[in-house]
Amino acid sequence: MVDRVEINKNIKTLSDEIEKWQNLSRGLMTRDEMIVIDGKITAFKNRIKNLRVMLNGN
Repeated sequence: MVDRVEINKNIKTLSDEIEKWQNLSRGLMTRDEMIVIDGKITAFKNRIKNLRVMLNGN
């Protein structure tokens, strides 16, 4: 089983990464760049969801 402290640390790191990507100025991006960034944000959110499931044992 993964350590709860490690899971919480990973959740915090991923949340910070999501915030970084969400704060980018979309006005200066192409459509393709926005799609790539949205994909990264979605992947980070899915990782956080999976970590929370591991943490809560659901």
